[in-house]
Amino acid sequence: MKRFITVIPDSAVTTAFMKAVNDATATFEDFKVTISADEKVGKRSMAEGREGYVRMVSKIANQYPNGLSRADNPTDMVAILDYYDEVSAVRMALLKGLETIDDTLFGAAIDIMNMADRYVQNLQISRKTDGSLDYAMREVDDFNKRFGPAKDKPTPSVDPEPPVL
Repeated sequence: MKRFITVIPDSAVTTAFMKAVNDATATFEDFKVTISADEKVGKRSMAEGREGYVRMVSKIANQYPNGLSRADNPTDMVAILDYYDEVSAVRMALLKGLETIDDTLFGAAIDIMNMADRYVQNLQISRKTDGSLDYAMREVDDFNKRFGPAKDKPTPSVDPEPPVL
């Protein structure tokens, strides 16, 4: 079977990567916003389908600034829309990185389980001729009894409820 993890980098590589991510996140610390679940309730946001509407309103407001109250400055919306675009680009970069990390972890997990399954099969075969493996494999046997695949577990019989008349 094909292995996904063919080269394991020195731990310095993953440590440096983690430090770079943490350092990059720290540069944004002064600008981050934290919103509690309670604060989010009932708030309207520029969710999917509303961005076009908001950008249209922004263009109209900038074309007709006298139609707004004196307290409103239409360039404020332009600035925050530009900021939104910049942060969205950062989000996309983070998602790309997260997908890379998730796929790498999943590949490693597949390789690990393939090895574990193969090792158990080989150990079970060796166990037949090497009695000293019996005691060592008890924990594996117990684990498989409790958490093994559902197809290996007997299905408890349940009497159907009698029909209601």
